[in-house]
Amino acid sequence: MSEIKGQLLGIILVLSIFLTVSVALTGIFTNMTNSVESKVSEVVEFDSSSQSH
Repeated sequence: MSEIKGQLLGIILVLSIFLTVSVALTGIFTNMTNSVESKVSEVVEFDSSSQSH
């Protein structure tokens, strides 16, 4: 019985670690995507304004 409890505890720990890492990476990549998107839009706006003059 204690082996089953140990295995269940191990599975729960592994799943919680993967969940924590995936949430952290999702947040990081979302922030990076937003940052890149804003920088690209700045460059595109600058490029279109420089071509119009």
